[in-house]
Amino acid sequence: MKKLVFSLITCWLLSTVGAYSMVHAEDHANHPAEHHKHKMEWEAGEKEKMEELIKLGYSKHDIFVALKLSKEANVEAEEILAFHQNSKSWQETATHFGLDPTKVKHHHDWKKHHLYLEKNKDKVMPYLATYLGKEEAELNGYLEDGAKLHNLVKASIVSKLAGVELKDVLKKKEDGQSFRDIAKEYKLEKADLMMEMKKLKDAIDA
Repeated sequence: MKKLVFSLITCWLLSTVGAYSMVHAEDHANHPAEHHKHKMEWEAGEKEKMEELIKLGYSKHDIFVALKLSKEANVEAEEILAFHQNSKSWQETATHFGLDPTKVKHHHDWKKHHLYLEKNKDKVMPYLATYLGKEEAELNGYLEDGAKLHNLVKASIVSKLAGVELKDVLKKKEDGQSFRDIAKEYKLEKADLMMEMKKLKDAIDA
């Protein structure tokens, strides 16, 4: 079970910076056209739609999935979100609109990674404080200012490996850069990213 969780959380990190595990590589070979549709990158016009839907109370994650499915099913995102709100299952929602339910599998995995970190927040935050040589209160301040825990983890790893300030990495993310682009900008290697994530995972499970 521990190996499975580490595999999932590592794939989550690597999908952010554009590197893939062997499992994802195989999936890419079998479904090349579908593979790139799962990266959480907004297309032209989608950010404006996202803002409208956020005001209706939907989460960014759900909006992202709904917008992608709406294009595939040729229906409005609001209709997809309304169905999902009742079904509570993206696989069931995809099937209802005549789509392949495996199209939302990667988003389901992302959600698992985020929940895993949130569940172990009491271990994650002290680890990051020691890892970065910062006060835990400072890191909690970023969360209080609106940063998500999973983004704080990724930004911390980039900060450590690139030797740059955490606040600068988070600012780039806030300004719209993806972590994949940020990691590329700092010329980070996937092997190093994997090693740092393994250290965090080992600390959580210790």
